[in-house]
Order: sequence, then C-alpha cells, then structure tokens
Amino acid sequence: MASVTVSAASTTMSQFEGNARHLAFTPDKIGNFDTFISQHIIAPPSVDGGTLLVTTGKAGRRQEGQVLRVDARTGAIVWRTSLSNIIMTQAIVADRDVIVGLGGKRMFAVNAGYSCRSRFPHAIVALQAATGKPVWEYATHCQDMPTPDYAHHEVLTPTGGGRFIALDARTGKLLWQIHIGGWSAMSSPARVGSNLYFGTDNLFTRHNDFYDIDWRTHKIRWSRNFAHAVNLAEASPVGRGNAVFTAFMRKDSYDLWDILVHLWKHTAMRDFAFEVVSLDAATGRLIHRKNIYTRYLSPRAWIHERIISSEIYWKNWAIAALRKMGHAIHLPALFSSMRRHDPTHPGIYDPPLTAWHRIIYVEPRLTKRLYALDAHTERILWTFRTGADVSNPNIYHGALYTVNARGILYVLNARTGKLIYTERLATGTVGPSDGLLSPYAFVVGGTSGNLVSLPIGHLNGSAGTPGKFLHLGTKARSLCEEKDAS
Repeated sequence: MASVTVSAASTTMSQFEGNARHLAFTPDKIGNFDTFISQHIIAPPSVDGGTLLVTTGKAGRRQEGQVLRVDARTGAIVWRTSLSNIIMTQAIVADRDVIVGLGGKRMFAVNAGYSCRSRFPHAIVALQAATGKPVWEYATHCQDMPTPDYAHHEVLTPTGGGRFIALDARTGKLLWQIHIGGWSAMSSPARVGSNLYFGTDNLFTRHNDFYDIDWRTHKIRWSRNFAHAVNLAEASPVGRGNAVFTAFMRKDSYDLWDILVHLWKHTAMRDFAFEVVSLDAATGRLIHRKNIYTRYLSPRAWIHERIISSEIYWKNWAIAALRKMGHAIHLPALFSSMRRHDPTHPGIYDPPLTAWHRIIYVEPRLTKRLYALDAHTERILWTFRTGADVSNPNIYHGALYTVNARGILYVLNARTGKLIYTERLATGTVGPSDGLLSPYAFVVGGTSGNLVSLPIGHLNGSAGTPGKFLHLGTKARSLCEEKDAS
C-alpha cells in the first residue's frame, strides 16, 4: 500500500458533503484513476489533505463495512480498516481522527425509536486518520446512518434509537443527549452556525418531526411536525439564506367510506405525493410547500398495494410487536434479516437536496427526474429526465454533475438544465449522495465497488464552455435515446 502524510492544516470535511448546501468540493489536486475497492460504495468520498476517505458496505449473513484512505492523485489505497457492519455514513474528520457510523439498511417501517435490535453492532467509531487503527467506539441501540457532524471537539448526530447525541471527539464519551420523537435514517444534519437541521420519522405516533438543535446550548430551538410525511428521515436538508429546505413523500390515509366511494365511482386514488418545503431557519415557520409529483392508482390497485401485498401492514407490524415485547423484558429481538439484494438496490426514495445560488435541486427516485426549483418561490424552473436515481447533484462553475442508478453520468447547465455531456461509468448505482468535485476531476463511487475519478476539462469555468463536455457525440446521443426509452 502507498504511504501518505496526514496534515492537520489540509482541506478536511467536518459535515455531510462538506457544507450545508451539499456542494462537495475540494481545491486540492485530484488525479484520474479507476480504483476497485471491492465493496459497495454508498456515501461520497471525503477529503483529508491529499487523500480521500471512502466508506463501504457489504450485506449478507456476515455483514461488514470498510473505511479506506486513498491517495487523491493516484487512487492507490493507503490503508483499509474492516468494521462489523455496513457503513452508510460519509467519513468526517475530527482533529486527527476519522469518524463513521455503523448500521445498514435495517430501519424498520415500524419502530418505536428505542426498541431496535439486530445481531450486527450499531455504533459511532473513531479511527486514526494516519493509520486506520481504532481509537474508540460508542455503541447505540439502532442504526447510525446519518453522517455525523463535528464541531468544537464534539461529534454530533441523531441516531436510529430516538436520540440526538454529542460525543467527545477525543474519547467517545457521551457528553449530552436529547430525546427526539422519532429516528433518523439518512437525514444527515446540515450545520449552519450553531444550528443542526435534520428530519425524523415515527410511524407509531406520526411524530414525523423536523428539528433545529443548537449544539452550543444543547437545546431544541424548534421542531415542526409533518403528520402524513413518509421518509422525512431520509432526505438530508440544505440551508440557504434564512431558509432551510427538505423533501418527503406524503401518503394520506383514506377511511373505509372514502375507499368504498372510490370503488363505486371508479375514481383514481392518490398513492403518494413528493413535496419540497422551505422553513424559516430561525423559527421553523413554513414558508413554501411545493407538490412536485403525485402518483394515482385505480381503487383496486391502491387496495392491493396498500393493504393486501404490503408487508408494512402485516409482517412488519407483527415483528414490531414482538420487538416491543422483547424490549420490555430486556431481551433482544433478532427480526432484522436483510433482503438478498440489499443494499445493491437502495430503498431510498428521497435523496439529499442540493442548493446552488438561487436554485434548489431535488431528485426523488420514483419520479425519475431532476427538479430545479426557485429558492424564493419554489416554482419549478426546469426538469430533466435522469431515470431512476438515488443521488443528489453537485455543481462547479455552472456545470451540474449527477449519476443515476444505472451509472450514467449527466452533465447539465445548472441554470437551464440543458444537457452538455453524458457517459456511462463503471460505478453501478450511485447514492444516496453526490460525487466530489475539484477543479481537476469528478470523483464518484457506487455499488460496483469502483471509485472513479474523471477529468472535468473546464476551460473558462463556465457551463457554456466546459471543454471536453461541450459536444454530444454518438455515444452521448445513444445514451440519451436509451434514457428516453426507459
């Protein structure tokens, strides 16, 4: 393996995708390479000086994850540390340590928030940045899938166990905690000043709450409930100006009489809607609420999907009851088997959002489209059909980069949505996260286990003159035709 010197003065990332706008960027020199990591790369690479930090996950009977330090110029692996559960968090840098969370896709649809158990460990783990050797581990009850935040020698994160915790970054000791109404799945806190914004879910109580926690005062500044929201705990929010933006899937309930009326009249029933909301960052006041997509089903199809075939109403509720009984008598309930293809096909419906200038970008998986919204009015400015996608876009000098679930890279004009370039990569499914940009390269990994760094070829730093991405060749046109046919 290669060797590298870790410098405390180098560029580092201390929160998800480096900032509250999710524009993962480093000015450091990054070379061009294609490195096979061997496990699924779920989160975007982090930056620590002249190296990249990569986290991975492997499902199965023996579930595990890895943290790797990779030379940013050559793609050579500096060190590799194996851990005992999937890592779905991005690695963050805290002083001279690397922080990750353990816990795969075991976030049950029905979970009281405190009764989660599985045979695989859940924890926040610190490794030495220079060597990859473990420093400390703080065990938690449930999945630690949101990327933690690091501020003032504290590791701050919501957990899958209904708590927001602060750990001493040097020792892993619990400093303080706040009990929250639900659990956080992939909603990584967006840090703006002393405020941390994130979403939670709790289908037992419908306390699907969005929080603003002040890490300096250790108090909840405000919270807002979205009773009919689903997956509020998935989308990682963004902050822009005096507002914070998040997205979720809304599923309204129908009572028996409404269902019978729809059956009699043969009128379509709303299955779900995707909504984007903006909240006042200081008070939580709702500023805008935009419905960007609604899916309707026939009454028979709605009944089949919501009641007859859905595990959430039968198997999961029975398991949840057994798990709650196990928690009451302090016995672990091991009802958390992984599906065979998990996490090859992530169950994420609401990827992270991205904010750039006066535009908010959101890419719900089921819509198969990227939406650009005006940050002031939430008016849809443009859409682009990407196909199924669980990643969020990244932007540099007016060029937007996004990779869909089939590993197809699209480069668009970030203001207009006009296609500049497209190419199929060897990454497999990317997300739920974006790629890393530098003035030299675009770095992204996926479920194939390949970490790919491509030259971006910017000439004048403008999306109108992006060098090699200016023209669409035969390959690009064929990919566009394939996308339209899907």
